[in-house]
Amino acid sequence: MDRSTFRLRVRIGDMEVEMGGEREEVLSTLEDLSGIISKVSKAFRMKESRDNPGALERGIREVRGDYPRIPWTSRCSEAVVSLLSTEWGKTPRTLSELREAMEANAIFFPKTTLSGVLVWLVKRGRLRRWRDKKKGYLYILNEGEV
Repeated sequence: MDRSTFRLRVRIGDMEVEMGGEREEVLSTLEDLSGIISKVSKAFRMKESRDNPGALERGIREVRGDYPRIPWTSRCSEAVVSLLSTEWGKTPRTLSELREAMEANAIFFPKTTLSGVLVWLVKRGRLRRWRDKKKGYLYILNEGEV
């Protein structure tokens, strides 16, 4: 008999934990979640202080890039408007840049979903869009929407 994999992802603030395995294993692991988080946090702090103070923080910034931090949302349009409402969003952005910034904030949507939402926001007047010969379409928050 084939046993299906059970996956559980929990996000609290900036921290995210994902577990996978058989359902019973994942649920039993949840009982010791605080201990696991404590051990992982301690290990990262010890390694950072021994090897290179500040390396963990720099590593997190490198993974995130220079993307702004936005609150998590399950709505693609909210994520786009949040990103473009920041200082980072005052510069016109491509679909790829928007998608990377969303992923840096642990917000994942397929490219096709994002492109549809961008067109919808343009039609509603929330965003402005124009075509650049080198980059393709660029998006910026409509000035009346700030």
